Amino acid sequence: MKKTITPREIDILSPFIAQLTGLVLDHTKAYLFETRLGPVLEKYNLESFEHLIQGIALNRNIERDTIDAITTQETLFFRDRHPYDYIQNSFFPQFFEKKGMGSELNIWSAASSTGQEIYSIAMTLANILFDLSEYKIQLIGTDISEEALIKARNGIYNKFELSRGIDIKLLNKYFTKVENNYQIRDSIRDMVSFKKANLLKPLPQLPKMDLVFCRNVAIYFSRDDREKLYNKIADQMNDDGVLIISSTESLINVTDHFEQERYKDTFFYRKKT
Repeated sequence: MKKTITPREIDILSPFIAQLTGLVLDHTKAYLFETRLGPVLEKYNLESFEHLIQGIALNRNIERDTIDAITTQETLFFRDRHPYDYIQNSFFPQFFEKKGMGSELNIWSAASSTGQEIYSIAMTLANILFDLSEYKIQLIGTDISEEALIKARNGIYNKFELSRGIDIKLLNKYFTKVENNYQIRDSIRDMVSFKKANLLKPLPQLPKMDLVFCRNVAIYFSRDDREKLYNKIADQMNDDGVLIISSTESLINVTDHFEQERYKDTFFYRKKT
């Protein structure tokens, strides 16, 4: 039975969620609390959202499942397409031409969820028509959700997940059928590593990045937390590195570490040197 969250429970639960994840959810997001956290209540036989608050404080499993549930993000392969057009036809060619043979390329999907974004980047990179073996390339996906990271590492997706961005050519080239699902081929999965990270807390050990995707991550962050996030990303980037956020987000009046540039329909942000 679906449980309804009360205004008082939202007032109490919101600070817990903000502390755990950085997400700022108010009374207008009552449906998110109910749809995403309702299954956690059922799993642990909790009578109300107030009992969930107590459970988070006392039980690490409840805390983990709450984080997994509330941070589940909409994700799909090659989301919006145009950022991948930019990296394939502009960023990668310019980077390799400028840096030369044997150079390092570090790419970070800062909120990789179940892996579609970083694997899309890997497939785009694999489409580059020259030998990449001469370069030192790292692709890293981080996420706060342990459940999402497990799925990402396995790289197994159902037909619905694949239908959102993967055409038959890509399916045949980069996936192997596993029962009723499809798994990313080892040649692509081996390009990527995944780490758990809360973007508002100290990061795991990462190299300096040349390309960062951080799309649709800070939508529910407070203004201060958005500033902290983008300043932290800037600190983690090489000079002249590129940050890609979603078309609905902006860094104006948030951080002064980046300059906006444009390639066709893609706006991106280059770190100031």
